[in-house]
Amino acid sequence: MLSDFYPPLVGGMEKHVESLSRKLVDRGHNVMVCTSWHQGLQHFDVVHGVEVTRIEGLFQKTKYLYGDSARRYPPPTYDCLTARKLESLIREHKPELIHVHGWILYSALPLRQKLKIPIVVTLHDYGLVCPKRTFLLTDRNVCKRPFTIQCVKCAREDYGFAKSLATSVLVKRNRKNLRNIDKYFAVSSFVKEVHCKYLNLQNEDVAIIPNFCDDYREPDSGLERLPNDFILFVGSLNPSKGVDTLLDAYSKLKTNIPLVLIGARDRNHSYRQPKNVIVHENASDSLVAEGYRKCRFVIIPSIFPDPCPTVALETMSKGKAVIASAIGGLTDIVKDGETGILVRGNESTQLTNAISYLLNNTNACAIMGENGNKRFRALFSADVVVPQIEKQYETIATLR
Repeated sequence: MLSDFYPPLVGGMEKHVESLSRKLVDRGHNVMVCTSWHQGLQHFDVVHGVEVTRIEGLFQKTKYLYGDSARRYPPPTYDCLTARKLESLIREHKPELIHVHGWILYSALPLRQKLKIPIVVTLHDYGLVCPKRTFLLTDRNVCKRPFTIQCVKCAREDYGFAKSLATSVLVKRNRKNLRNIDKYFAVSSFVKEVHCKYLNLQNEDVAIIPNFCDDYREPDSGLERLPNDFILFVGSLNPSKGVDTLLDAYSKLKTNIPLVLIGARDRNHSYRQPKNVIVHENASDSLVAEGYRKCRFVIIPSIFPDPCPTVALETMSKGKAVIASAIGGLTDIVKDGETGILVRGNESTQLTNAISYLLNNTNACAIMGENGNKRFRALFSADVVVPQIEKQYETIATLR
């Protein structure tokens, strides 16, 4: 496994790579994870049976490139130090294939032919076509013109002009090399559609394999830190996740049911906190578990085309209804009117109406939660998804 980051650095992709690696070890595979090294972390460790090697690449050594020193992304280009270390590890351990997650891919690509080893890539986001990885324009519309000068203007808000220009040029220049991948795994049908269209991939090049939810999340600690009945949001507290839209929608309600937000604060964004809104920033997994257990339902009001949010899967696994934006991978997960309600993204009035409906129809809310749990067990549990990945591995390794 090659991943830009790995726990204890956390995010949706990182948790997925960790969960998949652990499940594969449980199923008898030998798994080594190679990821970025950061200050305070071991260069080599064994965690839950998974060997983890952390590499400090050339770009990670250049601190001024990063606004957040705790998350030094591999840029979308070849890194000679990273590639040299990867080649040494591959020659030593002789893996049957490499499974890549993120921009570290560009340091591994030359090794595919040199060492005759197949590479598969999971498309967790839009980083191969979008410098910001979100596929969302500054006007909050989904992008329809990647690989243009528009990318520089769009990413400038996040990166500044120089890094925006460099990242945009690198993403565009490297796309021709992406046809050499043995197989892509798209986490949703929308993600597949975007990459087939803009990377000129064929239907058979990309398999749709969603994220999964497992039982590795830290259990509820038993501490009572939240009220007994509330509406829940879990995710990054930033505009692309729809926090502003949610707060606006909630402020229009006439209800005493609190809204609880659990997530990481975006240092570049501030939000207002209306009355009866409870915020827990950078909370533990045990608090999230308590939130799922005690909430009425969960809201995922994403504005960007969320590829396959694990929050939706976790919510369904706990038997709770979901209100979600009808965008990106959420349309694969939530069945409108059956397991939850889909609304237009960035539309607070429609979101207010959906929240009001579930608050006033507790029986319908409970039925949606039950239906969601059945759908989760049929499509998104580890026991269903991991064998799909194993089957792809076997096919690719055999063909190679």
